[in-house]
Amino acid sequence: MKNNILRIILSITILLPGIVLAQENSIFIGLNVPLSGSYASQGEDELKAYKLAIKQVNQNGGILGQKIVYAIKDTKTNANTARENAIKFIKDRAIMITGGSSSAVAIAQSEECQKAGVIFMACLTHSNATTGKNGHRHTFRWYNNGHQTAKAMAKILVEKFGNQAKYAYLYADYTWGKTVQQSMQNVIEAAGCKTVLNNSTELGAKSFLSSLLKVKKVKPDVLVLVHFGGDMINCLKQVNKLKLTKSMKIVVPLMELHMAHGVGPEIMQGITTSMCWYHGLSEKYEGSKKFVELFEKEYGKKPGNAAAAAWVNIFQYADAVKRAGSFDHIKVIKAMEGHKFTLLGDEEYWREWDHQGIHPTYVAVGKSPAESKNEWDLFNIIASKPGNEVARTREENPVKLEALK
Repeated sequence: MKNNILRIILSITILLPGIVLAQENSIFIGLNVPLSGSYASQGEDELKAYKLAIKQVNQNGGILGQKIVYAIKDTKTNANTARENAIKFIKDRAIMITGGSSSAVAIAQSEECQKAGVIFMACLTHSNATTGKNGHRHTFRWYNNGHQTAKAMAKILVEKFGNQAKYAYLYADYTWGKTVQQSMQNVIEAAGCKTVLNNSTELGAKSFLSSLLKVKKVKPDVLVLVHFGGDMINCLKQVNKLKLTKSMKIVVPLMELHMAHGVGPEIMQGITTSMCWYHGLSEKYEGSKKFVELFEKEYGKKPGNAAAAAWVNIFQYADAVKRAGSFDHIKVIKAMEGHKFTLLGDEEYWREWDHQGIHPTYVAVGKSPAESKNEWDLFNIIASKPGNEVARTREENPVKLEALK
């Protein structure tokens, strides 16, 4: 019943966006998030954080005296749907669009926003391409990328598993999976390790058994799983069913809280992974503490890093507009480029030439059931790698963003 009501509400918002636009003294933002498909859990978490952040901004007077109003569209974890949604938001005069939990989805929105001169605050997108070969001047990405993940994990993986280890890779067959797999393979092979299998899998696949049987046959020391959302949950459950952890170590380059929560510490224990933010940072940083406390009070659960990215996007856009003294997209872009800020951790910044957010990547290991204090206490952070050390150089990322006009 609740799902039916939600669908009705979303349909009204989608079909009649003028309802939100009719308000005076307001600006319109488009929230383009996956509420169905493989990454729906991450989309729901994003949406919670977007609503909470917008509520906070509006309670404090809005942006330059303008309250934020918004409409929600479901990307369905599909790039074409996300593109169509973005085009509709642009026609409805959205001043900024944000959201997404897939790099293909992010890239599609980024293209449309660039053509229209609308700022796109990418949310959960981890492909190198988002701020690389498919980067655009109107797009900013706080979430880290595959290169940052691979570089942050490389030394630790070699220390844990040796420089002669044999690696097998299963990866999602689209821009994110391909770039993360290649980034991981490059750094691991540079350390002397060997690749014994590369196997792509379809986004949204329910069964990974045929691919996992190939893995079992080549007998790697380490299995790297480049999947996300519901796909990762399904894959890890099937890894456990085949008892592969008895003969090989498991590495998940990119982790998000709801993936780990979906399988629990019984399966997550001992898995090496990385993330751009974890709610445990609230014990160290005041900004994370405030975010986690507000989120938990509102929703009765811990936020994941998709929610963290959504939180940053709203507050950083609002801050840039205030510093620019204008909603003009060119002035806002100039205000964001190179800007240093402190929000969820130590000082970080938006890199001027590719619009990549520069902040730490955290390497973590899954806790055992005995170590886990509650259902959301799932990781021990074992290392924090500074953003400047793991980000691509200009030589590694020779992107040239468009001129402002």
